[in-house]
Amino acid sequence: MAFELKNWKQPGCSATLKTGNFSRREEFSREINQSFGGGGGLNANYRTVEAVARAANVLGKFGLEYGTDFVWKTAQNGEFSLDFLDPQTKHIAMQMLASATIVT
Repeated sequence: MAFELKNWKQPGCSATLKTGNFSRREEFSREINQSFGGGGGLNANYRTVEAVARAANVLGKFGLEYGTDFVWKTAQNGEFSLDFLDPQTKHIAMQMLASATIVT
């Protein structure tokens, strides 16, 4: 069942983050496009995917679990959104993400 349909979180517990704060990777792989051609579902926006993975990794290091405490909601226009279980989890997560050095 999609997380949007599960009664697992409280309203107002989303956070939108800047993708560029978490990844400097190119959006699309030139190497893969050159070898296999562009397009298709597997030619995802690599910057967004890496940014979400890095944010999830930071949160995991502090004990938050993906699918239990937070999920990736959406991404667009250089930002991605995470949904959190409740206001306290969101607050803790935002402190963790703000204090972590993600992109150097």
